[in-house]
Amino acid sequence: MGKNWAIAIGINNYDNLQPLKYAQRDAEVMATWFREEARFDQVFLFTENSPPIPANPPIPTQPTAARFRRFLNAQFEKPLLNPEDNLWFFFAGHGKRYNDQDYLMFPDSDPTDSTTAISVDFITQRLRRCGADNVVLLLDACRDEGSRGGLGIGEEKHQGVITFYSCNANQQSWEIDELQHGAFTYSLLEGLRLQGEGNCATVERLARHLYQRVPQINNYYRKQVQNPYFQADPPYKMYFILLRQAANFRDAQLLIDAAQEAELEGNLLLAENLWKRLWGLPGIDDRAFEAIKRIAQKQSSTNPTSPTPNPAGTTGQRSVSSTQQQEAERRKQQEAERKRQQQELAAQRQREQEAQKQREREETEARKQQQQAERERQQELDRRRKQQEAETRRQQREQQWQNLQQFLINRRQFLKWAGLGSGGLVTVIASQLLQGSPDNSSVDTSSPDSNSLNNSPPEISVMTPKIISPNKNAPKILKLPVWTVQFETVTVNSRGEKVKGEQKEVKFVKEDLGNNISLDMVYIPAGNFMMGSKPPEGDNSERPQQKVNVPAFCMGKYPVTQAQWRTVAALTQINRKLEPEPSEFKGDDLPVENVSWYDAVEFCARLSKETGNEYRLPSEAEWEYACRARTTTPFHFGETITSKLANYDASNTFAEEAKGEYRKKTTPVGKFPANAFGLYDMHGNVWEWCLDDWHDNYEGVPKNGSPWFDDKNNNLSQKYGSAVLRGGSWYVIPRDCRSAYRDNYPARDSIPFNFGFRVVCGVGRSLL
Repeated sequence: MGKNWAIAIGINNYDNLQPLKYAQRDAEVMATWFREEARFDQVFLFTENSPPIPANPPIPTQPTAARFRRFLNAQFEKPLLNPEDNLWFFFAGHGKRYNDQDYLMFPDSDPTDSTTAISVDFITQRLRRCGADNVVLLLDACRDEGSRGGLGIGEEKHQGVITFYSCNANQQSWEIDELQHGAFTYSLLEGLRLQGEGNCATVERLARHLYQRVPQINNYYRKQVQNPYFQADPPYKMYFILLRQAANFRDAQLLIDAAQEAELEGNLLLAENLWKRLWGLPGIDDRAFEAIKRIAQKQSSTNPTSPTPNPAGTTGQRSVSSTQQQEAERRKQQEAERKRQQQELAAQRQREQEAQKQREREETEARKQQQQAERERQQELDRRRKQQEAETRRQQREQQWQNLQQFLINRRQFLKWAGLGSGGLVTVIASQLLQGSPDNSSVDTSSPDSNSLNNSPPEISVMTPKIISPNKNAPKILKLPVWTVQFETVTVNSRGEKVKGEQKEVKFVKEDLGNNISLDMVYIPAGNFMMGSKPPEGDNSERPQQKVNVPAFCMGKYPVTQAQWRTVAALTQINRKLEPEPSEFKGDDLPVENVSWYDAVEFCARLSKETGNEYRLPSEAEWEYACRARTTTPFHFGETITSKLANYDASNTFAEEAKGEYRKKTTPVGKFPANAFGLYDMHGNVWEWCLDDWHDNYEGVPKNGSPWFDDKNNNLSQKYGSAVLRGGSWYVIPRDCRSAYRDNYPARDSIPFNFGFRVVCGVGRSLL
């Protein structure tokens, strides 16, 4: 198992720059995480008051530029680590760019003189001397004077290392007073501490987490946009495992594939180093050992042998001819051996893939059994709780009856003296007490409101939807017979309490995908609405509000599920391949995630070709119109949402509602009540891609509900720039789940673990 070393630097006070508030604290907290939570072998901390490094004599750690340069030169003059080891470098402070190079600013640095700062390139060169093949730079250093923000570093590519920048070079990196951290470092620590299937065990997953979380935090605390920037050189390092304790077999498989590919291409040294990175992972050690042994044999067999001198008295011509024949034979044997090894590796990879599929099937079955056991456990707990509550109520009523009898006995003599009988009075009072009569003389025996005791959101109950199948004369939409569903909608107040329930009826059709899988498409009637929000709700990107007319269309009742995705992914490819099982959280009725914008477009193209109906992603206007369903409140549920109504980070609140459950994963589609159009999961669960290009506000938005593109490029497979996301996800705060909230993602081909989508289809004129 590889070793882990770390260097953490945090600088608040500068001689020639404005001070920062939380850079030192960021470094101290990171050093604590390295040392105590991740159990690193060696951690060096450099702050204004950090202790010296034990040595003879002790090495001061107050980070001046000259002192830190000497530390790098002395500490990393010779290799100290092995290729399979890791070295992390964290810096929180000011950064600056000179002559197209990134520099880190130390307390004594002069911003007008680059020689007083230290270039990131110099630091990288010294760190790579340590011998570790994996050097990770975490630079929360794009900070200019006064705002810990910086129009500075963030564009330079550093050879042979993994680099995380806190923001793009033309952005600022913000400190958050409420968190007492920089937004980047807070998100970084949050990601490193994630457990379960949503963890950040690999470089790629940590990058995805930062891409998503940092902008969310800045948005929540009213800071400007800040998009972290990530580079891995060479690119295969994005699959390196950062947190062994959190890694799973799928994480290891990515490195296994890279190692086998390197071996097939003859890059034996790289293959060996990649296999060494897999040591210490459960179930991988034996395979890694065998692979390294096999590679060592290949390295030995491919070493060229020294040529044999020509014997005295032989002609040069005959010697050359014999040598050529031997060389040709040797090459022929090597080529045959190479082909044999390729076939062997291909067969081995096939066996490993089949074994992985079997393991995944077993894991899925085990999860199902665990889920069933958990459901049964919860049912038993509910039964016991109800039994306990019933017993408590019985005891309360018995005690109240005893109190009443005592009261009546004490009063009986008085009643006799007054010439009144007591039997009827006893009967009336007891009846009112024990039956809960509204008479003023009754006693309230109900228990206190459970919400006031445990501060959890109130339960929300709705009628079970009633589905009416079409008859033979039923109208058709999308050439499909129309179904009807009757259901109840929910409206809540600012405390998350149900104040209204209305019965609704909507029409929908079922698109048969095969394998007993269907796609329910709900008919959305034409109409108009005010797109966006008014102050104080929302952001400038949601303004100015615009009146938009939206033609009728059909929209998926739910986000696309994993069962639906798997079925369509098996259809003939149009422009790009689709991974049949991309999701982090597995389940047929869970929404598919880990899909890029291009993947979603490909899904629609395949579905359209298969069914003959033109499916696509919704326009941003269609999405908001469908989400609102003729409401004007922040959510279609009303003034707020709770964890009883949607899947989001309910440890945060929007209005006066109680905090609720933060599930930290996706939930089955349709788990929560629908809106008035009969659509589910419009708030939370997974972000949903829209077709539009991103625009910073609604100036110039189309008034007819059509997608809004920056250019006339209609080839969706070649679109570029940021695309729009709507709806929020399980991972975000309630504010980001509002009907009007809009976000964007700069990389359409990226696959963050909480991005999904739903589809729409135009219907033209309809008789409904």
